[in-house]
Amino acid sequence: MSSDSMAFLYGPMWTFFCVLSRIGPLMAMMPPLRGSNVPMQVRAMMAVMIAGSLTPMILDHSTELPSSLPMMVIPVAKELMLGMLFGSAALVILSGLQVGGQIVSQLAGLDMASSADPNMDEETAVVGQLFSWLTMALFLALGGHRQFFTICIDSFAHYPAGGVLAEEAWLLHVQSLVHHGFSVGIRAMAPLALSVFLANLVTALIGRTLPQLNVMAIGFNVNALVMLSVLVLCMGSVGWVFQNELASWIQKTTDLFPPIVNHG
Repeated sequence: MSSDSMAFLYGPMWTFFCVLSRIGPLMAMMPPLRGSNVPMQVRAMMAVMIAGSLTPMILDHSTELPSSLPMMVIPVAKELMLGMLFGSAALVILSGLQVGGQIVSQLAGLDMASSADPNMDEETAVVGQLFSWLTMALFLALGGHRQFFTICIDSFAHYPAGGVLAEEAWLLHVQSLVHHGFSVGIRAMAPLALSVFLANLVTALIGRTLPQLNVMAIGFNVNALVMLSVLVLCMGSVGWVFQNELASWIQKTTDLFPPIVNHG
């Protein structure tokens, strides 16, 4: 079989494999597909179906079939790295508020009230799990999943399939996302943490004044009541903070792949 026939037959397969390598990590790490909620077989089937539907559209933005198997390893590894960049950007969005919820749970003495979180595949505090589901609902309602898939698809115009170039800006972008993720968690949880801290302070003063009271029992109930009351009042502000930061994160991820201007 001639080399032209080989390129004609295996070129689309090479493009499909590159597209799958870029889409797959995003499908595996992006909420709500991450975790044990969605079986691995379902995620793999969805990734294959999406990659198969995108391959005909990306054939014009694809590199030539490498001449040997070792020459395929490096392009595929770069495709996986770029896919993990997209997936990490989506995952940090979910983790920020969950970490903040765990901190508030520890301040309120509710860190023992934990259960298995299928989204993170680990034991988490109830408050942290509540904010995990809240973040996922906001992420889907605001169209975050569509935005990330759009960015991933548009990246083929900047990096052809099999022609990804690893850049230092990727690491700086991940560092910035982690920083902003924890910053959002602290900002969203600040009213809850401050109210629980003041409740602990008041309970300590009461216990100091009236030592005959059972401060442990009173303090636990007061902390839970204050935390739930402030949580209801601050739920709207948490959504507002998350919405603004989500738009900022998506814009920063989009800026990594500026449009190519053809001056010809």
